[in-house]
Amino acid sequence: MRKIIKLIMLAVVFLAVYCFDASAKINMFPQPRYVPPKLNFYDKSGKAYRLKDFKSDMLMAVLWSRHCGPCINDIKHLSGFVKKVQGKGIRVIIISPEKEWPAKDEQLNFLQKIGAANLEYYVDRKSQFLNGMGVLVTPTVLLINGNNEEAGQITGSVEWDDREVIDYMLQLKTDMKKYLEQRQVSKQSKELQKQKAAKKKY
Repeated sequence: MRKIIKLIMLAVVFLAVYCFDASAKINMFPQPRYVPPKLNFYDKSGKAYRLKDFKSDMLMAVLWSRHCGPCINDIKHLSGFVKKVQGKGIRVIIISPEKEWPAKDEQLNFLQKIGAANLEYYVDRKSQFLNGMGVLVTPTVLLINGNNEEAGQITGSVEWDDREVIDYMLQLKTDMKKYLEQRQVSKQSKELQKQKAAKKKY
């Protein structure tokens, strides 16, 4: 069972080579990483959120800055990406430094100006979320699976609304879901074996 799970993740990494240009790097982890439970980010009203509040087969949490050219390029393309994957198990949120938006509606106005007002946007206070997730550069996309674990990261600029990229991300979502299902089957199998072993003792 473990070999099957590893093969799924290896296939995902192999596919990535053909779907992203040289400026972007994808790093799928051999095992999904634990997400620190107390890392908050906020909406424009100041309400706190955590990654676990966003349920989907795959959550893409995009860390970006308004002063980063490649980030703005990503945000523009993400607007089209979101439209094309709507209802297909992928959810996208964008998170930028709170200090970049002094006025309450400044971020929304900026997104409207670049044609990306359909994106779910949040802010990171004092870079606590970015630092807590160990992110060193922007743009970085955190890939969160349906069990609120970090399955990987994508760094660098990507033309998200490109058909090949969309197809890849949809396949990645399917593979991440399958990985969790296989892991659950493996866990249940181990528990069953333990129960059988315990019965033999009596």
